[in-house]
Amino acid sequence: MEPTQLESKQHLTTRRGFIAAFGFGGVALYGAWAAYGASPLPFTHASGGHAAHGTAPAKAPAGHSGHGADPLMTPDEFLRRHEAFLARFRTPDGRVVVPAAAAPEDAHADHGAPQPHATHGTPTPPPAQSHAEHAPQPADGEPLDIYLHAFRFGFTPDEMHLRAGQPYRFRMLASDVSHGASLQLGHASRIVRLRANVVSEQTITFHRPGRVLVYCTVFCGPAHDAMSGRIVVA
Repeated sequence: MEPTQLESKQHLTTRRGFIAAFGFGGVALYGAWAAYGASPLPFTHASGGHAAHGTAPAKAPAGHSGHGADPLMTPDEFLRRHEAFLARFRTPDGRVVVPAAAAPEDAHADHGAPQPHATHGTPTPPPAQSHAEHAPQPADGEPLDIYLHAFRFGFTPDEMHLRAGQPYRFRMLASDVSHGASLQLGHASRIVRLRANVVSEQTITFHRPGRVLVYCTVFCGPAHDAMSGRIVVA
């Protein structure tokens, strides 16, 4: 008995060529996502994780001088610096305004200098200052440190005001589960995958004034779609 037309005709999805093309297409798509930092690769954990997409682990300065830095910044050290960063640059309305590199130097330029008029010619010692104020200020063209904390379901700070043309060293940490940080830069974006409790680092310069959207790229729970912040570049 000859097979019927229905029995002899194979469905498209059962053909070997379709299966091979579909499989290779899925692998290529995953590779593209991994290249943008939105998907993990098995060999990135052994080589430092974020090195595959342009990020490097941040180094923690020791003491006030910054010399003798540890190989990796711990989550506790990051959170301590993050709190100092907020205390230094947060305004009463909740925004974080980071001035240009020269501004902190100008603000503290007279610390340690004698004040003859205030004490009738007797120099007075400078007041005690916090660790953040003692930290060395970068020279012109050197990146300023930015500390961005990711958690379910938000970023802290959620609004930053930065300067165009000033390099910024973004140090980022996800403190609960894996997140992603995408900085929408015009027609393109910078995507950084944030593994839980691993400090990531990116140096970014904003060349044009405007608003930059920051949003999470890794599904992290029911309010993932609302996890966003913004950067205002002046």
